[in-house]
Amino acid sequence: GVLIHGPPGTGKTSLARICVHDAGVNLFCVNGPEIVSQYHGESEQELHKVFESAIQAAPSVVFIDELDAIAPARKEGGEQLSQRMVATLLNLMDGVSTTDGVLVIAATNRPDSIEPALRRPGRFDRELEIGVPSPKQRLDILRTLLRNMDHCISDMQVQQLAMATHGFVGADLASLCNEAALVCLRRYSKFRVSCHGLGSCEMPITHVGQSGNNMEGMEGGSGLRDISSSSSDSASSCKLPDSTEMVSQITASIQNGINNNSEGLSLVKENCLLSLVFEDFEKARVKVRPSAMREIILEVPKVNWEDVGGQREVKTQLMEAVEWPQKHQDAFKRIGTRPPTGVLMFGPPGCSKTLMARAVASEAGLNFLAVKGPELFSKWVGESEKAVRSLFAKARANAPSIIFFDEIDSLAVTRGKDNDGVSVSDRVMSQLLVELDGLHQRVDVTVIAATNRPDKIDPALLRPGRFDRLLYVGPPNENDREDIFRIHLSKSPCSSDVSLKELAHLTEGCTGADISLICREAAVIALEESLDAEELTMCHIKTAIRQARPSEIQLYQELSAKFERLVHSSSVEKN
Repeated sequence: GVLIHGPPGTGKTSLARICVHDAGVNLFCVNGPEIVSQYHGESEQELHKVFESAIQAAPSVVFIDELDAIAPARKEGGEQLSQRMVATLLNLMDGVSTTDGVLVIAATNRPDSIEPALRRPGRFDRELEIGVPSPKQRLDILRTLLRNMDHCISDMQVQQLAMATHGFVGADLASLCNEAALVCLRRYSKFRVSCHGLGSCEMPITHVGQSGNNMEGMEGGSGLRDISSSSSDSASSCKLPDSTEMVSQITASIQNGINNNSEGLSLVKENCLLSLVFEDFEKARVKVRPSAMREIILEVPKVNWEDVGGQREVKTQLMEAVEWPQKHQDAFKRIGTRPPTGVLMFGPPGCSKTLMARAVASEAGLNFLAVKGPELFSKWVGESEKAVRSLFAKARANAPSIIFFDEIDSLAVTRGKDNDGVSVSDRVMSQLLVELDGLHQRVDVTVIAATNRPDKIDPALLRPGRFDRLLYVGPPNENDREDIFRIHLSKSPCSSDVSLKELAHLTEGCTGADISLICREAAVIALEESLDAEELTMCHIKTAIRQARPSEIQLYQELSAKFERLVHSSSVEKN
């Protein structure tokens, strides 16, 4: 037997069917959810019939789709039907000998949920994992899909699209092409309406498919079917959705009209409108999200470097660690080194550590997984460690990606201080060290962490190879504060007497968060004076500065300075 597993939409079912077709043998399909019956003994009987038919029609293949539905792991107190189905399948697979000429292939996206007894040699001898496609594989899939579409996209643009679709599986790419075709049809519909008026088009648009339905009104006609990512489990052999077929059929109709119609120029323009362009895919990419990331992806706000005032050195270090490996891969290969895989930012609260992590993810255009320490903890034994493993597995599957641990000091505490290393936090810390160690290949996955209590972090986490770069994010200096005031006050109308340089001088010791609060309070003070106020004055902002209390950052600065000395002395001793 062969067990094929991987995320949904990667082409597991299609791969099995194509292999059977190429081998020229008989295929017997068992769809897990369909075979389950409410009547006692009927499900097991159906399974027996399939295997008996396969043996009689040998050489043959029994393909079991969604294996986890009929063969879940047997547990005490589990459903009797599931236990009977598992026992039946075990007996049937043991009864199939190599001389019978029957091969059993099963597919699932939840291999850990399957009964372990099925995965021993003699039953499912081989396990094949089909992962999320790499950029090169996505390029091949896109080229295959675009063969059946009328488009004006260059090969360079197809490569650019393949690089930009991080985490997309074959079904997602098929859905992307479908959505791009819909964008194209909407553009064509608007052109027809503007030229001829709705309902007076000389050339009716008909979808000549299996259903034979007319498409009346491009925007919401019954001829347009919104195909979800689950509509196709294939990457290379999927049938393109109706909207792409519609584009081809309408284009052919227009082409015939060009040859037989005097209004050739108008029809040529229509023909051009029905060719997919790169902008159609860019618009479609906003709507189509990678299915593997739908469960955990957190939307990254549109934060740019221009939204972060000051901290130029930290910005440069982050860009080197995150953006350079994506934009200058050849340079790293040429020089014979690998980019940093971990960055720890530490410093007083309110100094833009989290904001910079979001900015670098947004600028680089990477999948962004933000995690707060307490989210990973569970009251059930083993679940917290499993959550850490799943997090890194998701990041690897959807690489290139960034895992951002905010307030990592709540997660990576020093082990064995109070309880001999048996608490859940100690076990989570150990699992985190294992994941960062590289026992599992961490290609194109960058870990960024932020903390204002670096003294609480386990020293084992700070060695090179885990967090290669330790960046101190301190309170802003006068020039930085001027930049921060400029960013925040640009959102509000200000009078001509507002001096950013003077404001920066007046806010000595304030963090970026303090300055943000001052600007908000100044706006409230202006409204308190008059609800008809149209701008902020210097007086409003100075009043807000007097009312605001700068954050207590002295303690955090001392802790950070002590931490820097400790790290520096440790590296000197090692050298």
